[in-house]
Amino acid sequence: MKNFIGKILIGLSIVIAYVNLQSLPENILTYILIIILVSFPLYIIGHRLRRTLIIFKEKVIIWSFAYAFVALLIPLLFFSYTQYEQLKSDTFNEHFILFESTSSVNGEGISLGFMLFLILFVSIRIFSSDIRRKWIPNLLILITLIAYSTSLYVLWEDYRGIHADRGLVTNKWNGFEESIPWENVSRIYIDPYVHYASLSNTSDETHISWTMVIESSSNKDMLYRFQNLSENDLHIGNQIKEIAKDNNIPFIVNRMTEDERKWYEFELDLEKLPKTDFHVFFQFK
Repeated sequence: MKNFIGKILIGLSIVIAYVNLQSLPENILTYILIIILVSFPLYIIGHRLRRTLIIFKEKVIIWSFAYAFVALLIPLLFFSYTQYEQLKSDTFNEHFILFESTSSVNGEGISLGFMLFLILFVSIRIFSSDIRRKWIPNLLILITLIAYSTSLYVLWEDYRGIHADRGLVTNKWNGFEESIPWENVSRIYIDPYVHYASLSNTSDETHISWTMVIESSSNKDMLYRFQNLSENDLHIGNQIKEIAKDNNIPFIVNRMTEDERKWYEFELDLEKLPKTDFHVFFQFK
């Protein structure tokens, strides 16, 4: 019975730690107090109920490191990353109709990859007590931490977007900026397609998606992907459609196939979206 109650307390302590993230960054003091006075004590009490006093004394330090890793390090790393993305968007997103925090498809994955490697190396260091050369994971942690921090710094001014006045704006991490004004845009394509669920990913689902391809006279096509149907994305599309109309830019919507029409109507019903507005944009008849 004690073992069962102990497991419940340990699980509850982790849940409290994760829920407590909602108090950040506004209420840092509240976050710290809940961790120190509620979450961590529940975690320690849970382990004490599950183990004898002798084993508890032997393992309490490693259990404390495990708590810091699972309940603090992992969520705080992801929290800091999302806050970084939000701060970046708030800093540069002035008058952008559509803003993406990296100038290339793989840019966002660089920092995220370093962060995941950092989590991996820290977990190896904490949970692999039989490692003989402990300086190796320590060195890997240090190198990965430096690489992660450096990538965030270097990629701070790396972004792209669609600007209401300046057109297509791309700002590279090396300081190079390129703008394609609206008068140099030759045509805009809207292409709906069905994203089929991956068999290897159980959380993936089949749904309707669409892309926007903006062609310019310099033969530099810009591709933007919209993963689902949403009113926010529809608003973005209509803004760009209006700009295309004002600048006499052909705005071409590719006709849906029967399969695409089926998934399109299904998602409109599922999400209870305004059908008329979407039908007008996608020229659905």
